[in-house]
Amino acid sequence: MQQLSRTFIVASLAIASLAVIPTGAAAATSDRSGFGAISAEAVNAEPTADDLAADGGPAVLRAQILLDRANFSPGVLSGRTSSNMRHALFFFQQEHGLPATGDLDAATYDALVARGGRDDAVVRITLSARDVRGPYRWIPVGVYDQAEFECLCYASALEMLNERYHTITAVLTKLNPSIYFGDLAPGMELWVPNVTPFNVREPYREGRTRAIAKIIVNKRGRYLQALASDGSIVFHFPTTVGSVADPSPNGTYSVAAIQWRPVFRYSPGLYSDVPDWRQNAKLPPGPNSPVGIVWIATSRDHVGIHGTPLPHTIGLASSHGCVRLTNWNAAQLASAVRPGVPIAFVSRG
Repeated sequence: MQQLSRTFIVASLAIASLAVIPTGAAAATSDRSGFGAISAEAVNAEPTADDLAADGGPAVLRAQILLDRANFSPGVLSGRTSSNMRHALFFFQQEHGLPATGDLDAATYDALVARGGRDDAVVRITLSARDVRGPYRWIPVGVYDQAEFECLCYASALEMLNERYHTITAVLTKLNPSIYFGDLAPGMELWVPNVTPFNVREPYREGRTRAIAKIIVNKRGRYLQALASDGSIVFHFPTTVGSVADPSPNGTYSVAAIQWRPVFRYSPGLYSDVPDWRQNAKLPPGPNSPVGIVWIATSRDHVGIHGTPLPHTIGLASSHGCVRLTNWNAAQLASAVRPGVPIAFVSRG
């Protein structure tokens, strides 16, 4: 279970985005094409080969946006390369008949544009009164304090914007250097990643997609793939799976049910690292719920595929046996899958 407030997340997202700082030879490329070079104009510009080879920067953010549009999710749109992005690139390349290296190169970029379109990678949006109004409320760390709330809603408009556009505070700040995000107002215009926005009020995603015949949860690779009947990839999402102490299961199960805006039932006896003398609790729904905005129940007791209040940890942390996705990826999957679809838990690379 994740016992962290989302107010803490707003600060930690900015810190997490600075975790990879190139050194040595890579630093020279970073001076021109690194994270510090991100701006709306730079992200919308056509990248050079050197830009694509950088560890981070406008071209990397643009490629992450295109991967997101293609349903090969790199996780949060951070503007920096990561293991999640490399996995997404590897399988995108494999699906499109390219050398599967996991590296961003010109041929892969061209294939991403062909799949995701040449629309601008970042676009201007105008904040509405509802965007600014919320409701927003600081979320305490303690489980029993959270149980007293009516909704585990967003802590701020900034937090909502991060999740709506699949990104992090550091990226929004780079795209909007003149904006003070602590004082947002209706009518303000912002640059944001041009992806399908995640709407927490209406998380179900209408739209046509190929039917999902099977779900694969790769525990070693830390990713989930939804496959069509011909074995091709409908969705590729990074995921967090169980730890050594609380492992995710092995074998094949199935989708049992789908519950939107679930109430989370905190049961200490299910977790190896929580004293079983602690009391049970019921936590209200909301994007800050430990299971996020949707719960896809499996035929294995107490194991589900669900969202998270900590999207920047996906693929990096461990769960208590469940399969965590970002809220926006969980909503995509839950909108497309149906009860009875098999779920295979595998441990191969």
